[in-house]
Amino acid sequence: MKIIRLVLLFVCIVLLSGCWDKKELNEVAVVIGVGIDKVSENEGVYEITAQVIKPQEDDQQGAELPTWSVTAQGETIMDAIKNLNRLSPRRLYWSHLQIIIFSEGLAREGVAPIITWFERDRDSRAGSYVVVTRGSAQDLLNQKIELGSIPAKAMSDLLDSAEQRQIIARKVKLRDFTTVLTTPGIDPSLDVIQPKNIRGQVEAYELNDVAIFKDDQLVGYIGGTIMAGTELLKDTYDYFVVEGVCPGNEEGFFSFQSTDYESDDELTLKDEELTYKLDIFVEGNLSDQTCPADLLEPDRMEQVEKEIGEVITSRIENEFEHAKEMGSDIYGIGQKLRRAYPDAWKTAQDQPDEMLEKVTFDIQVEANIRRSGLIIEPTQTEIE
Repeated sequence: MKIIRLVLLFVCIVLLSGCWDKKELNEVAVVIGVGIDKVSENEGVYEITAQVIKPQEDDQQGAELPTWSVTAQGETIMDAIKNLNRLSPRRLYWSHLQIIIFSEGLAREGVAPIITWFERDRDSRAGSYVVVTRGSAQDLLNQKIELGSIPAKAMSDLLDSAEQRQIIARKVKLRDFTTVLTTPGIDPSLDVIQPKNIRGQVEAYELNDVAIFKDDQLVGYIGGTIMAGTELLKDTYDYFVVEGVCPGNEEGFFSFQSTDYESDDELTLKDEELTYKLDIFVEGNLSDQTCPADLLEPDRMEQVEKEIGEVITSRIENEFEHAKEMGSDIYGIGQKLRRAYPDAWKTAQDQPDEMLEKVTFDIQVEANIRRSGLIIEPTQTEIE
């Protein structure tokens, strides 16, 4: 029994020894967002801005947490972070990082050298969102808005809830971004976040366009409804909205909200021509219309479902064409070619632009309208 007690005591001592790398909150500055710019007047110098949550005093408990931003420069990200720590009274702690923002100038020069530190550091967070802003990353991170006193958290929430609000968003995280960068035959794309001017001043953030990359360099932007093409291919965009023209009434429009979406794709090579075949099934509800017609009448509903298929097809094809003009393969045609026809990929990988020119689409969309919300006939139809 004495031996057993000694063994149990030893086990308890080992298990109750605490965390060797614990971090006390009153000893660290929790970084929630970071913006990275390129210093134009100093080639090769990076400017990094870290936004940290400022601790509240006891008499301020219950108020929204304010933030403090600190900026420093360096020849590498690690050098800049070292200089940040010179300015911060507490050591910066990166495990709660929500978002990484690249400025346009930095992204156009290439972001591969930037993400190395975030990949290597044990406190960094691979689940952080990665986005681009057209202006200064520092300015965006320091921009105060009306709803939410923590800018980095507000931008992260904007991405988190995009699907529930039917907003087109890539929602690319650091781990996914690095995976695409290191995968042959596919180029990345990122969300673009901009400050939104309302009533003469900035009051909110806006998901605005998609940043298109060639390898690790920003080459341009795609905006409007066509930027949903990539999401439609990935089966991750279940609750999107399609606007179409009412059958027989070119001045009237309808809105269709999907509730279920599935797609299968296959790339085939024949006579040096590539055919990208897509079979898409989409189901959902009519959520709005401006025309007085009864769109649930069988003949009209069939035309509406056809219109939905045509809109989805055009979104996919148009985004591909826009990216192709920039020399970017955001659909991963090369990746699919490498998997299905490795010998053909060995030749095509040296001439990706020519490969993309050989791609044609064969898209079949089956659209199914389930219901029309809480009503059978809209008010304008009853008035007619």
